[in-house]
Amino acid sequence: MFKSHREILATATVICCTAFRPAAGQQPESRSTATRFLQAKTFFQTNAGYDPRLAIAADAVVVHRHGERLPQLTGVLESWARRQVAVGRMFFADSDAGDSYWKGRWDGREHPDEVERWADGQVVMCAGVRPYMLPTEGWTRHLQEMTRLSIDAGAQAILPEEPLGHLHTGYEAAFKPIWEARYGRPWQPESASPEALFLTGRLKAELYLELERTLARTAKAHAASLGREVAVCLPVHSIYSNIAAKLAAPMGSAAGEPDIDAYIGQVWTGPVNWCLAHYSSPDKTFFLSAYALYDYFDALAAGSGKKLWMLVDPVEDDPNHTWEEFQQWYQHCLVAMLLFPRVASYEVMPWPERIFLPGHQTGGGTPAPESYRVVLLSTIQAMQDMPPGGQWRQPDDGRSPTGTTSGIGVAVADSALWESEPPGALDGLFGMLLPLVRIGLPATACVLERSTEPGYLMGFRVIALSYEHLKPVDPQYNRALAAWVEQGGSLLMLGAAEPLRDDLLWWTQAGYDSPLHHLMALLKVPLDQEGWAQVGRGWVFRRTASPRAFADPAVAREVYLPLVDEAAVRAGIKGGLAPMGAYCLRRGPYVIAHASSRPVQVVGSVIDVFDPELAVREDVRLPVGASGLFRDVSEALDASRGPAVLHCTHRLIRQEHDPGGSRVVIRGPAGTPGVVRLFTAGREPAELTVADLGGGRQPVDTLAEGQTLRLRFDNQPDGATIEIRWR
Repeated sequence: MFKSHREILATATVICCTAFRPAAGQQPESRSTATRFLQAKTFFQTNAGYDPRLAIAADAVVVHRHGERLPQLTGVLESWARRQVAVGRMFFADSDAGDSYWKGRWDGREHPDEVERWADGQVVMCAGVRPYMLPTEGWTRHLQEMTRLSIDAGAQAILPEEPLGHLHTGYEAAFKPIWEARYGRPWQPESASPEALFLTGRLKAELYLELERTLARTAKAHAASLGREVAVCLPVHSIYSNIAAKLAAPMGSAAGEPDIDAYIGQVWTGPVNWCLAHYSSPDKTFFLSAYALYDYFDALAAGSGKKLWMLVDPVEDDPNHTWEEFQQWYQHCLVAMLLFPRVASYEVMPWPERIFLPGHQTGGGTPAPESYRVVLLSTIQAMQDMPPGGQWRQPDDGRSPTGTTSGIGVAVADSALWESEPPGALDGLFGMLLPLVRIGLPATACVLERSTEPGYLMGFRVIALSYEHLKPVDPQYNRALAAWVEQGGSLLMLGAAEPLRDDLLWWTQAGYDSPLHHLMALLKVPLDQEGWAQVGRGWVFRRTASPRAFADPAVAREVYLPLVDEAAVRAGIKGGLAPMGAYCLRRGPYVIAHASSRPVQVVGSVIDVFDPELAVREDVRLPVGASGLFRDVSEALDASRGPAVLHCTHRLIRQEHDPGGSRVVIRGPAGTPGVVRLFTAGREPAELTVADLGGGRQPVDTLAEGQTLRLRFDNQPDGATIEIRWR
């Protein structure tokens, strides 16, 4: 017979904290260094203590509360830890919430010289409420104390959020002597020249990298002194949204830091739309921009041994958008995120307060519409279920296996953040990447900072590169590229040399006008020679015209795509590019699809995960421009298999079925209905009840449709038990 309700809930902790299994291209954590937090498949971040209305049954919870004192922080962390989840602590690495440091509340001395300032002396504020900080020795000590305090309060992970600075600053009184000490010459404002801008951006990124390194070492050492282990995770924006926002940050340069265990790839509607505003192509879409942002994180972490969670946010703080807009954008973001099969761990949302609690202006007022909240719990269940890996499918039926052209890369590097770009700042980088993504090719970023890692470049067959939009900060990157070409790669070297000349730059010191001059000399190809040249077993194509032109769809179609196709053939990709015009990826029972330039047909019986009713549909067709997430239930709809849960809202803890009855346990936040779609296998319920942990009966709305039941009931954070006695 079935276990009792209390027995089932007693074992739910084991189910809720399923160990992380590394996806393809990711290394497993060693037993000696793994923490419970790193094992979490899903988590969310909040400023609130435990609230039953926020009780999303994820594996971990991250508490932010920047500047919180020890007793209060301990209480908030413990309120979540009592729910049998791993707990982490996040705080701002880039800004002083509460003005505790720069106004002197921390050490009794004000620090006005250490806040970022524009050229006119105005303080750079985030959302008008907190100043951005220069990572000085004092600010670092302040965050070190916050790190130690977080561990003392019980945090199992430390997350210094968004270590970044603004490109067009550097006017801080504290920054000028740092600049002079770093470069050995009098300070120059970033506005003085492209070289001064480059040097300012590089130094800001270096300072934040040192901050990350120091905080990571502090966290590890303090935890060890207490006989504990702690994970250090970096929540960061994608390089493209940082370019759009004119921010300097250590991205690829942090990849080799041994004390940093993980990344959280932060993507939401804001950064996606920032990027669209800086890309002038008429072919741009929200999905394409979201795909590019997620792709950077996938490329940054793959094979590095670092854990990666990707974030998807159902809202943003801008009150000038509606819930309908947010839901449409969320669906595109979620589908784009799930199209990366190497990643199977997710931050399911930040700040659930803005969704589930009243009192916020988001979307026109909170809580969010009930139907949207139900959809979010449905998608979170899918994220919890999502296995690593996947198989590409034909867009014509969603079932037939198909190959897809892999190994096409577009080079990016942190120095792209320090370039002085004309309007349409992303025309060059997006112009090389998004025309490929638009035709259904999973082209990917090639992170130059990782190019010297053994074997990294061998994952690419074709690399498109332009030094108009970035400069290699180390000559070893050029040497790695030249060696890769000689071993059989096809390099598309696009655009002008765009020289920066300064005695502080390595290529100037080496006697070259630009890093492009250096690379072409290594390849033994004349800089101004247009067309193809064979180098060893590989090929180089030189085109001096700017890749910014590829933001024009006609130029991309007539010039760029045929060029990439030829490069693929020369690199040994049989048949060249195989554009599908759409994306269709199967991961376990889930079909993830986007109809980029052609419709997608998903044959068979599926549940639309975005449908709050979780209705079973047949042979779904996605029109061009649409994104979809479906659970294939064709095999489950087999009476010989007996009853089964086809899909439900988060979180399915257990299901048990025998000839006499079925029992299902679901956890979810109070105030938002739980929904289950159950296959009856042709049986008729004689009795159906929903009970809370104490055994109290709860009302349930039942809708019979064919051989399925749709059940709707009040979610219970401690678990609701659905029990059915079959006739």
